[in-house]
Formats: sequence, structure tokens, C-alpha cells
Amino acid sequence: MLPSRTNSYWQRKLPETEIKRLKALCQYQILDTVPEAHFDNITRLAAYICKTPIAAISLVDAQRQWFKSKIGFMATEEPRDITFCAYTIELAELFVVPDTLVDERFATNPFVVGDARIRFYAGAPLMTPDGFILGTLCVLDHVPRELSCEQIQFLRILADQVVAQLELRRNLKDLKQNIVKRQKSEAKLRHHVFHDELTGLPNRSLFIKRLKSATLKAKWQTDYLFAVLFIDLDRFKVVNDSLGHMVGDQLLIATACRLKACLRPEDTVARLGGDEFVILLDNIKNINDAIDVAERLQAKLSLPFNLTGHEVFTSISTGIALSTTADRQAEDLLRDADTAMYRAKVLGKARYEVFDTEMHDSVVKLLQLENDLRRAIERQEFEVYYQPIVLVETGKITGFEALIRWQHPTRSLLNPADFISVAEETGAIVPIGYWVLFEACRQLRTWQLEFSAQSLTMSVNLSSKQFSQPDIVEQIVHILQSTNLDAHSLKLEITESTIMENAESATAMLLRLRDLGIEIYLDDFGTGYSSLSSLHRFPVDVLKIDRSFINTINRSDEKTKIVQVIMSLAQNLGMDAIAEGIETVEQMMQMKTLQCKYGQGYLFSKPLDKNAAAALIASII
Repeated sequence: MLPSRTNSYWQRKLPETEIKRLKALCQYQILDTVPEAHFDNITRLAAYICKTPIAAISLVDAQRQWFKSKIGFMATEEPRDITFCAYTIELAELFVVPDTLVDERFATNPFVVGDARIRFYAGAPLMTPDGFILGTLCVLDHVPRELSCEQIQFLRILADQVVAQLELRRNLKDLKQNIVKRQKSEAKLRHHVFHDELTGLPNRSLFIKRLKSATLKAKWQTDYLFAVLFIDLDRFKVVNDSLGHMVGDQLLIATACRLKACLRPEDTVARLGGDEFVILLDNIKNINDAIDVAERLQAKLSLPFNLTGHEVFTSISTGIALSTTADRQAEDLLRDADTAMYRAKVLGKARYEVFDTEMHDSVVKLLQLENDLRRAIERQEFEVYYQPIVLVETGKITGFEALIRWQHPTRSLLNPADFISVAEETGAIVPIGYWVLFEACRQLRTWQLEFSAQSLTMSVNLSSKQFSQPDIVEQIVHILQSTNLDAHSLKLEITESTIMENAESATAMLLRLRDLGIEIYLDDFGTGYSSLSSLHRFPVDVLKIDRSFINTINRSDEKTKIVQVIMSLAQNLGMDAIAEGIETVEQMMQMKTLQCKYGQGYLFSKPLDKNAAAALIASII
């Protein structure tokens, strides 16, 4: 560090060259350092060659002369303004004073007339490769004398050696600093590669690495047991969407802290991404140890989080996979724990499930079903079945509901319950739904022309994902135009949950459809949100009473009362109702008593393929 400009030396205006020289001296970082053997060796050699009792490596600072190495005296530094070396650095060449007493510049110098009694001085400048003089290699004596040409030459050579040592010392120091910086940079890079940036937890790569080590250990150590826990936060998307990503990130960080607090130092908790975490429980006794941890984590994570003023509640779904003596790979165990976690989600969340082989078989079948589903449309394996909708009072058919069936190449005819949920998850429901709508409209128009049955209508279900398509109205208009079907003949069935997911935009969409002349049916009414307070705001024409209420209407007073309430609600709102799943005459009579206008169910007809449906139409025309 350069001296403060408040010093008397700096109060004088220094030439620019001196400022640069002092900066160069500071860059070597040698001032006030401990003695070093290679410098001391040069000092001794200079005294020996010049045959003087005193020698020193002198570095000239702003106000002082500091000795890196010395022989023949005790001082470590002297004031700059009375030193011989101050002259040497200004002359920038080897400076010799044969007799200080006869040199008017030094005759009264304290080093000459004082106790030191210096009568001879010779100093060789220490010039850096950049041309800055840092100090001198000097020799001194108590008696006047001269140096031979050979001694002067060696003094210059030794001065060059001092500079070489200074350069080497600086380069080594810089090298060490660079190595330290590189090591820190590499450590930081390794940490970044193997750790999650948000939570600081190990990431997937590091977790898999440790999991592989555990699987190898389990192969040669028969009594070694470990478990993998796959954890997913329940309702994380709700928190993220409603409170924002910043709060969502805070929840993930807080969750990571709670997970770590519940584990032993030898266990590993990692974040795979999103709201998924995994834990490696090392060296456990049995499955009960893993279950105990899962229950402890569940209790800890169920406590509220206070995130920037928001009190957030969540829970976790956990899947547990236990290591076995079987030859299992790390990825297999992680997959098994994930499978068990998915089962916990399906069974209601906020719980744990232990993996078994049946789960794996189920997942394999599900994956195969997904693959088959993606090819089903192009292979024309789907077929639309039609179930009549009738007037309860007379039994007259007024229309049909289009119901999809899948003629699977190896599993025969599949009902919607066997594949619709998978189609929803994979997004295949969108092209499938479009095909069903088009086929149902085309088929109805064919029947209207063939049987002169213009009054027949077609009811088609719209899935949540299908309804959320921004151009769904345009798709429907295109289908109506392509099939030449009047919009009044089409009825669209939408569930309560589909509307309530985004009530405002859903209402706007339904109004556009109603303006086209399409009636809106509210499907499975009573099983979803059942937001009675807002039902009147939705442009709905017909309530479809779910079959779960109808098939027990004669055996359950509670279900009967619910149906009565639904019918009263429909009548007060000016809506009609359709009772689904009527299978007995008693159920039909009950609905007739409640003044339900329409019915649907096996009592009237099961779902029929297009040929059987056409035959039924022909028989009643």
C-alpha cells in the first residue's frame, strides 16, 4: 500500500516517475517481510567479494530505507532522506563514495559523523525489467577505499540476481494466488454442477452418484440396507400460481431446511427439480426405520410456513423404495420410489406408500397404454357409441349422447374409464375429443337426412383441456360447417369443475357457444364444486343429475333429498334436468314424480354402435 499523502514526503509534489516507482515497489509485496535465505546468500556474497564488513539489500520506500537482508548492523530501516541509497536510485547507476568525509554531500551525514562511522559506500541499483529502481545492493566500510573493476562488475551481477529473485518471488506468489483462485473457482464450479442453485441441496447428479455408491455397497455387504424416499409437495402449483413464484421459491427453500433438520448427517436429501425432493436413508435396520422418517417428515411439513407475511399450509406425498439383495440399479430404485409416490398421490395425497412389484407392473401397463393411445387415432381404433336420451313422461327418444369406445388391438373393447384419465394426463384428450365431436356431428347429420329426424339432437362431452383451448369455439364452428349440422342440434356437456377452474373466462366462452344456438349441459351435477351461489350466473340450459344419486334413490333418503334439491334448483332457475343411470322402473317413476323431464340409462337402452343406433331410430320413426 502506498504511504498516506499526509506524510511530509508526500506533501512535496512528487514527479510522476517516483509515483510509478513506488507503485512498482508495492507490487512486489516484499516490504516488511521476514528474512529469506536466497537474499541473505546474495548479501553475504557481496560482502565477501567486495571485502567489506557491511552489506545490505536496501529497498527505498517513500520515507524510509528498508533492509530485506543485511550483515554488519542491526537496524531494519532508516529514514530515506539521510541514506546513501536515496542518491543511488536517483542516479540510476552504480554509485560509489570512496571517502564520505571528503564528499560534501555526506561530510555531515549522521551515518558518517555518528556512531556508525561509515567512510565508504558503493550501491548497485536494483532495476526491474520495466525500468523501475526499487533500491540497491550496497556494501559499506568504516574506512575509505576503492573497488576494483572486477568487484564493481560482480556487484552489478549480484544486483541483477537480487532483481531476479524478486521477480521469481513475485511470480511464485502470483502463481500461488492463481492456483488458490483456480481451486476456489473449481470448487465453486463443482458445487454448482452437483448442487441445486435455489436450495443449496445436492441435485439429481450428486444424488444418483451417492445412490450408486450405496447400491455397490449393498452388493458386497449383505447386512447393509438403505432406502430411497421420493417426496412431492402437495398443492405447490396452487401456492405458486396464487402467491407468485417468489413465495413459491421461499416455500421450496423452507421445505429443504425442514427436510434436512429431520435427517441424520449421513443421510442425503436432494432436490430433483420443481417441487420434487429425494432422500437417501443410509444404513437402516429395516423398513420401519424408513416409515418412521416418512411419518416424521409428514408431521414436520404439515406445520404452517410463514412466507413474507403469508401463512402457507402444505403436505407431502412420499414414496418409499427399500434396497434389496437383488441386482438393482440406482435409477431403478429412484423410479420405484417415484412410482410409490405417485400411488400416494392417487390415494389422496398427504401420505406415504411403500413400493411393491405390483406397482411396477401397473406402471408398465400404464406406459404401454399411453403408447397405444398415441397411435389409436391414426390407426382408427376409436369408435363412437350412442346412448338415447328420452322424455321420462313418454319414453320418446329426443337425442343421443356420444360415448367413446376404444377397440384396443389386444385388450378388446375399452370403456372411457379404462383410458380417459390417461388421455387427460398426456394431452391426447384434445385430438381425441375433436375426433369424437366431429364424428358425432357427422353421424347425427347422416341420421337426420336418412330418417328425416331433424328433431334429434346430439350431446357431446367436452373435457377440461379441450374446453381450455383458446380456439375451441372456432373448432366447433368449423365442425358444424363441415358436417352441415345445425348448431341447435348440438348439446355440449361440461362438468362443474371445468367451469369453476376459471369461472370468468368459462362464462364468456359459454355465452359465445350459446349465441351460436348450442345448448350447454352441466354434467355430473352434484359431484363437483356444486357452487349453488354462482350457478345462476352461468349460461347453462340443462343439469345432468349424476348416476351415483339415481342408482340409490330408492335406498337412501339422503340421496333422494339431494335429487329433490337439484330438481327444485333447476326448476327455479328455469332449467331442465336429465337423470343419468336410470336402470329400473322404480327409478324412472321416482324421477317422473320429481318432474324430471329427461332420462338416460340401461332401462331405455345401453350405449349402441352406429349401426344398432340407426336400427333403433328406424324402428321409432
